[in-house]
Amino acid sequence: MNKEVKYLTIKDIQKYINFIKEVFEYNIDSNSVKEIIKNNKVLIIKDNDRIIASAMLEERKEYIKNQKYYYLGYLGVIKEHRREGYATKLFEKIDELVKKNDIDYLELTSGNQRRIAHYFYASKDFKVKDTTVFVKLYK
Repeated sequence: MNKEVKYLTIKDIQKYINFIKEVFEYNIDSNSVKEIIKNNKVLIIKDNDRIIASAMLEERKEYIKNQKYYYLGYLGVIKEHRREGYATKLFEKIDELVKKNDIDYLELTSGNQRRIAHYFYASKDFKVKDTTVFVKLYK
């Protein structure tokens, strides 16, 4: 495995749409992907011009504590490439970016049913934050 971690660019929009559909079963349009690229760091790993792993970093600020952090979203690896070290490779790049950009911490949310992912996050020194998320839906 010597595939490089790169940034998502406009030329890979359709590949990213396909990746999101395959891994997360979400439909996303090209305008949304353009906004994601404009406002976030999206890391990708490709195999034969196909995106096989990705992670999105959104920089946020905790104003009360005066801390900068990355919110990690849509971390995924396509099924046939799981357990091959690609998520770890993404985290190595994320750690590099955290240090380079003076980020205080990394945060993510994960559904209770994603037990295997939780073990992986724990192996990367993530701690469970004692919180409950409430959502009020309007649509």
